Amino acid sequence: MEKKLKVITSALIFSGTLNVALIAALSLSGEKENCFSFNYSKSNSEVQLHPTNSQLFDRMSRQSFRELVSFLTNKETVEDGYSKRDLALSALVGFHYFNLEKAIGGPPPQVRSLQLSAVQRVDVFPGLSEEQFESVIRYAYEEKWPLTTRGLFSLLKRGENKTDDTLVQAFCHTPEFYKFQMFFKSTGSTQDVEALLGLITEGSWDLLDKWAGDQLHVVNFSEEKRRELLLSYFAERSQTAAHLLLVTDFVFTLKRFEDRAVLDLLSLLKKKTQEGTRFCVELLKSPRGDAIRQAAAMTLYSYVGEIPTTPIDLKAVLSRFDPTSSISLRESKEIAKVVAPAPVKEEAPSVFHVVKEGESLWKISRQYKVKVDDLVKMNGLEKDSLFPGMTLKIR
Repeated sequence: MEKKLKVITSALIFSGTLNVALIAALSLSGEKENCFSFNYSKSNSEVQLHPTNSQLFDRMSRQSFRELVSFLTNKETVEDGYSKRDLALSALVGFHYFNLEKAIGGPPPQVRSLQLSAVQRVDVFPGLSEEQFESVIRYAYEEKWPLTTRGLFSLLKRGENKTDDTLVQAFCHTPEFYKFQMFFKSTGSTQDVEALLGLITEGSWDLLDKWAGDQLHVVNFSEEKRRELLLSYFAERSQTAAHLLLVTDFVFTLKRFEDRAVLDLLSLLKKKTQEGTRFCVELLKSPRGDAIRQAAAMTLYSYVGEIPTTPIDLKAVLSRFDPTSSISLRESKEIAKVVAPAPVKEEAPSVFHVVKEGESLWKISRQYKVKVDDLVKMNGLEKDSLFPGMTLKIR
């Protein structure tokens, strides 16, 4: 009996010892697991605290102008020796058109192209001194419109701050606008600021930038160049360009425009003007087709807020809007045939095309039935590359 009790007691002691060992092992295992989890969490935290150039720039691309300015005192290094203030300045210039040259009184001493991804490349400006960064910060806070010409153009294009005359004044003091104003003055067609602003903002930035760049290389104040410029804006559906073509080139527009171009022009003459009314009346008297005359009549009635009866009586329209004319439409056709002008010896007017997104030289050559080589030679293209807003001479 005593022997059996000793065996049972030994078994219980062994079982208890084994349980204690198992509990200790599980506790140790839990501590190790918790320790691993803690280290992993810390690693993630470190990743968040130290982003790459690409990650930080992507975040900055969504920040406001003032938020980016607040980073201009942050010298903390991000990656490849660039600091947070370097990337903030790059984002200000790239996304908000900050006028860096004006802020530091000249071009930056260094410009580096930073490849952030397979498709994204940005300019950064290393090597700026502390004084230059201080000048940048002062300029950003003290100047009401610390933007480049393109930045000011973008605000005007979007119609922002319409009641703020200082935005218009800032844009009117840019070199691009000054050249534009002097160009029209030098070609004998002085226009007020409102008309020029309307013309510029109804077109694209690429069109203005290319024209200003061309004027740097070859200063041309000819009427032909003015016509070329207005036709480029007309191709971008500018109402101001349509009006100015009538003001500066009435006979050319009336006689030389193809029917399709005349219909486009009429669709842009939204506001009643003396030139627009005269243009429509002359179209009614001209030997053009019925579609043009009908469109001219409809435009005249829209000017006076009337709805014409259908079918439109063109003779009645002419009598309504040109009461001084005693010539009937039938007589005007006969007169046009008899007194048709002699063939003009001058060359046909130049034709221009404003490149749209996705267009190629081959596609444009097919549209106008010209050779690709002729387009390349005529426009002095070095390679087969186009960009939206580029103006090509077709013939």
